[in-house]
Amino acid sequence: MKKKIITISVIAFFSIALWVYVSLSAVFVTTVKVPVHFTNLPINYTVINASINEVELQVKGRGWELAKLIWGTEVNFDISIHRRIGHRKNDISDLIDANAWLTSSFQVLEITPSQIEYDVEKIVSKRVSLIKNFKLEFKQGYGPSSEVKINPATVEIYGPSTLLKNLDSIRTEYKEILNVADNVKIALQIETPEGISTTAKTCTIELEVQKIVDKTFENLIVETRNVPSSKELILYPGKINVVLRGGINKLGRLTNDSIKAYVDYWSALREESGTIQPVIEVPAFTTLVSTIPNKLEYIIKQ
Repeated sequence: MKKKIITISVIAFFSIALWVYVSLSAVFVTTVKVPVHFTNLPINYTVINASINEVELQVKGRGWELAKLIWGTEVNFDISIHRRIGHRKNDISDLIDANAWLTSSFQVLEITPSQIEYDVEKIVSKRVSLIKNFKLEFKQGYGPSSEVKINPATVEIYGPSTLLKNLDSIRTEYKEILNVADNVKIALQIETPEGISTTAKTCTIELEVQKIVDKTFENLIVETRNVPSSKELILYPGKINVVLRGGINKLGRLTNDSIKAYVDYWSALREESGTIQPVIEVPAFTTLVSTIPNKLEYIIKQ
């Protein structure tokens, strides 16, 4: 019984193989899409603004050849530049002879589209800024205590002068970083527009993150500015307390000298209420929470 099954299987296999061989020996017509590939470019030149990136061919040929075309190694529709630059326009049918894989095995019945237009331009280089492109969300009670550092800050890009002319920056890939409670240091891919390349593929993003707290700076002297030599601006009180909000480590390093508080003489002169709010200048990545007192009384002495 087992021997009989093997015999039947062998006969069936060879029958199917014979049927496939006979079928694929016949002539068929099919449609394939083939990517366009430019050849014989001048050194340091490239193709831009191509009106198409693939051609659709209706071809006639034997089944075996069509099967290799559809499922075999990928082929391209080659277009030779012949080292010519500038704007070009070609009839696709005139380019068939340059594609030996077509002329040797198939008959081309139809080509869509019938023409292709493109520009051949010199490749130039330019240094541009790298722009961060991500979203940060901090864990409650935490926040940034430094500028976002991006390394490298600039990159050299390469491409046709037409594309580079109005390009001053490129971006990193987009990324969301959520629930941040510690310093950030991540690598991001650099995204380049189509037709442009860069030797730098990634960049590093760094940011200091700290727990956010409040700190009071007491007895901060309020300066008077722009007072004419013949005048005197007297403030009461002459010292204030300032509450800042910021990273715990950053606030710990600050002193009264890190904060500037002042009243401008000409601003006081324009006031009619007899009180004025001092101007407070605080370090980067800190926020002024309150000033005690918020307004000062003053006298202008002649």
